[in-house]
Amino acid sequence: MKNFAMPKGIWPHACWIVGLSAVGVTHGQAQELNPIVVVSNRVNEQLVDALPSVSVLQKSDIEKFRYADLYELLSGQAGLQVTRSGGAGNPTSAYMRGANSTQTLVLVDGIPFASQGAIGAISPLEAIPLAQVERVEMLRGNASAVYGPGAAGGVIQIFTQSPTIAAEGFDVKADVGSLNSRALQTSLRKNTGDGQLSVTLSDNRSDGISTLTPARYAHMPGVNVNPDRNGFDAQSFGLGWRQNLSASTQLVLHYLKTSTLASYDNPYAYTSSERWSSKSKLEMSGAQVSHRVNEDWKTTLSYGQSTSKFGTLTNDVLNADYGTTNSHQQQIKWDNVVSWGKNTQATFGYAHQLSELDAGRTSYDWNVYPATPIDVRVNQSVRQERLFGGVNQRVGAWSWRVNLSHEKLPGNQSGETYLLGAGYDLNPNYKVTLTRSTAIQAPTVGQLYDVAYGGNANLKPEHSASNEVGLQFKDDNSFWRVVAFDVQYKDMIAASSNLVADPFWASQYVTQLENLSSTQNKGIEFAYARKWTAWGLQGAYTLQNPENLSSSRPIQNRAKRFGSVTVSHFWDERTSLNAKVLATSERWTPMIGSFSSSALVPGYAVLNLSADHQVRPDLKLSFSVLNALDKTYFHLDGYNNPSRTYHMGLKYAYR
Repeated sequence: MKNFAMPKGIWPHACWIVGLSAVGVTHGQAQELNPIVVVSNRVNEQLVDALPSVSVLQKSDIEKFRYADLYELLSGQAGLQVTRSGGAGNPTSAYMRGANSTQTLVLVDGIPFASQGAIGAISPLEAIPLAQVERVEMLRGNASAVYGPGAAGGVIQIFTQSPTIAAEGFDVKADVGSLNSRALQTSLRKNTGDGQLSVTLSDNRSDGISTLTPARYAHMPGVNVNPDRNGFDAQSFGLGWRQNLSASTQLVLHYLKTSTLASYDNPYAYTSSERWSSKSKLEMSGAQVSHRVNEDWKTTLSYGQSTSKFGTLTNDVLNADYGTTNSHQQQIKWDNVVSWGKNTQATFGYAHQLSELDAGRTSYDWNVYPATPIDVRVNQSVRQERLFGGVNQRVGAWSWRVNLSHEKLPGNQSGETYLLGAGYDLNPNYKVTLTRSTAIQAPTVGQLYDVAYGGNANLKPEHSASNEVGLQFKDDNSFWRVVAFDVQYKDMIAASSNLVADPFWASQYVTQLENLSSTQNKGIEFAYARKWTAWGLQGAYTLQNPENLSSSRPIQNRAKRFGSVTVSHFWDERTSLNAKVLATSERWTPMIGSFSSSALVPGYAVLNLSADHQVRPDLKLSFSVLNALDKTYFHLDGYNNPSRTYHMGLKYAYR
């Protein structure tokens, strides 16, 4: 398969053509090119008014191709790469603007749920079912001044089903497809006096694919691959309640619980007959009380908590060597928005977050024979606090914003972050933007205290600084934005050659984590959307150059070029057709069978097709073909992706 590449001389034209991805158009609805977003500044604003680089995936985008998970939905977005180690249900990681997957802050209804293990603050995207997702907003670049530690690469804000989105009633959706995949979803929305209630349940299953191909590793000693297919089984329950307590006070509650069992191939299994699977549970809840003090001042107090539990099974039994990892986070926030006239807005507040890790596994004392099992248990917590404020204002053709934040981090560490932005309207259609921002990332509980995995209580925070300049265009039928960015990451946490301070684990040759790495990334992002009477077009293209400044080893899982293009067409008043191409260039990834080597994975292009037909006002039939050209391709070295698959769905909506 040939790599996806573009001659440098035609890059400007390629941006215009390739940067045209999925327009969120549903039957009988025109795409909203300038929707309300909150991810840029945590207050409502039009997309064209956001100074940092922002994009939105709406409900129509989510339903268009009958995607199975967030990996398939997020693929092809500007500045964002997503990898998955196998088929749906397997671990999924997001890399934004060349940052590590641990440096992208993922929130669900404002609640963080990143793992607190020694591997870093990775958010398990595979645990969030699309059935529960109403909208996804993405903010690219440093955002710690707005969201606190963790938002170095950017922010992915996931909004679950809202009780105010649709009219009262219920929906039932059923999907079947290749690989014996089947999904069932039901949603209920009910008005309750001065409030609204929303309940969504889902069940998603598939027999899956074989994650690895045994024949490919038959010659490699110590690599054992089970030839069976690797399926997944996932269920979810979501609830939202919005209640007006008075004319000026509102209460919002959210609850989400998911459970996933996903089979996978472990190349380091003892035998090829072993069956490996991961079992995860995620539970999060939040409460928010908003009160309008007067016409110009709104204050909000919110509480959110998340608990993620992860375990590894071998032959359906918990594998003690891998053990369990349970992460818990609690967050209390006080937000205020004060308006001064129509053109000036100030924000300020306070946030407190508690992060806990409860992990257990079996390790061994290798200095005796036979090796003696040792029970390893980590039960620690850390606290973070932040004070933040900001001002955004429009003066004539100028708009500007300033966000400042003071962070109090674990280990008596602290830091300040900022975001400075300015925009100038060249005319009613064209606008230039400029943003300068910094970010900070605190070590996780495991990176600080899990000594058996290299934990080091003296770790410092990671830091980042970013510059971007953009040009955007907006009229009634189109919107595009091109952004050039330059971002630096330093003090990044990585394994060192120094032994840990603990004498016992040092005798086992465990090396400690240290602030060792520095990287940089420069590039251009381009996004485009246009609508006609019966057509829709939108796109994304990214050209970047991630560089490792600390060693000659290539940065893993980052392609230099990637993008997507989708065309949507209304065949008639009841039928729509969609086609989407995803493409990426080659990239280095970890090599299976080696703990230190990398493999250069070829680029690829994949075509997805779909069609919707409104049988009657309350009944819609959908059909999709994913990987329609039946390409063989890899995100990570050796990890397979599904070949051509077919999916059909039926949705009944009662109002």
